[in-house]
Amino acid sequence: MTKKFLSVVALFFILLLSACTNNDEPKYGDLTLEWDSSLDLTSTKIMMPQDICTYSFKAENIKSITWENAPEGWTVSLSEEKNSITVKAPAESTVSGVTYTITIVIEGLNGEIRKQDLLFLLINPKAIAYDDPKGVFVLNEGNMTTENGSLTYITPDGLVIDDAYKVVNGTELGNVCQDMAFCDGKIYIISQNGDENAVGTKFDNDGMLVVLDAKTLKKEKAFSKSELSGLDWPTHIAVLDESHIYIRDNKGIYRFDLNTKELKFIEGSEGAPKSKFVVMDGKVYFGIVKSYMGSLYEISKDSDEVIKISLPYIVEIDINEILGIQPAGNGNVWIMSFGFGEYALGKFNLSTKKIIQRQISVEVNPGASGVAFVAKGNDIYYASGTAIYTLKFDENPKLDAESGLEAEKVLCDLNSLDSNAKELYNGLGINPATGMLYVNTIKGVGPFYTTNSIWEFDTTGDWTVQKNKYDNYTNFPAGFFFAGNN
Repeated sequence: MTKKFLSVVALFFILLLSACTNNDEPKYGDLTLEWDSSLDLTSTKIMMPQDICTYSFKAENIKSITWENAPEGWTVSLSEEKNSITVKAPAESTVSGVTYTITIVIEGLNGEIRKQDLLFLLINPKAIAYDDPKGVFVLNEGNMTTENGSLTYITPDGLVIDDAYKVVNGTELGNVCQDMAFCDGKIYIISQNGDENAVGTKFDNDGMLVVLDAKTLKKEKAFSKSELSGLDWPTHIAVLDESHIYIRDNKGIYRFDLNTKELKFIEGSEGAPKSKFVVMDGKVYFGIVKSYMGSLYEISKDSDEVIKISLPYIVEIDINEILGIQPAGNGNVWIMSFGFGEYALGKFNLSTKKIIQRQISVEVNPGASGVAFVAKGNDIYYASGTAIYTLKFDENPKLDAESGLEAEKVLCDLNSLDSNAKELYNGLGINPATGMLYVNTIKGVGPFYTTNSIWEFDTTGDWTVQKNKYDNYTNFPAGFFFAGNN
């Protein structure tokens, strides 16, 4: 037997032994893993305390699923039966706005390791500073027959806290919330029906007037409908201090003292319109039309009576109806009006009693809240139907009233951007701190109001697309409100 033959025989036995050894080792297929297609694994999931998020998957040849970096208080659980992983945020947290990454580790039977990062942003409504002027409040009326009012809050970062008042307090606002005001670190919210609606249905809520801390949203005081029994369907509120809280109802305007609980009618305020107040220089203003002549009315702490300020008569565009007023700065008030078949916007000076008016071309609907327009400097924004308009107000007195038509232009039609935006609901809002314009739309009343949107536009940007759009958060919105502004 030659050495070459021995080498071949030896090699044969080595290969045979190796083959027998490999056959003793089990063979496994490749690890396969497919997450549910509806999941967005690349974006950060916003979580509130006790929120639960479930991640479903399909997989084969898995040996184990574990996780890493689960923060204290967070729970992660695996359901092999349902092929899902559940992540639950902590019940309580002292922080808000913190991002966490939980890593899911999947090991295959063949030894392959795959990792998937899940990103979470924890928002704790009880730890948010709600007095940030860049934040946005949307007060919701709720449904008159079935539900209470609520308060939606959009953080400066664009995160929506749905029903923020209830999340913080565990209780609800009154039925058909109408208006809110800020004063000395407090928020005052008035509702039409409080804890009992017009047909006597009782509601479990905090009543007709609720006072809360502007920073925390924690309730400080609340007054039921019976405690404010002198009011008949209140709609608007303005606050100068705790002893001078002005509430408009079907009769006129009352002054409410938070400390003594006295409710006193303001003489001369009969017929005050269902429209927002203007608070300027420690005084409250509202507009009214009597005998086809428009006037402003002023209320101050000096007495429980109003001071009438007659508006000048202008032949071209007389003021027969005041649609709304807004502060214009430097002792001026914006007045949107209707007279002799024409709509106009005027800038009225409280000291000189002079007014400059500019005609506008469209019929403006102020809605039930009485907010016909909003202003950013001399740029005025209003709506007709679902179209948004702007007018750059020129103060040059040499220009005639119709010059407003030349400066007016349509910015966009919301219905063309979203077919569900069938109608605007209760006016516009503009944040003084950011200059952003906000609009509420709904698909319709009845069963359609739950299809709705909060639109945010950059007034200096592109009007063919919104900056942000928040869908299906409102319940008959009463309007937009911003910290530090009445």
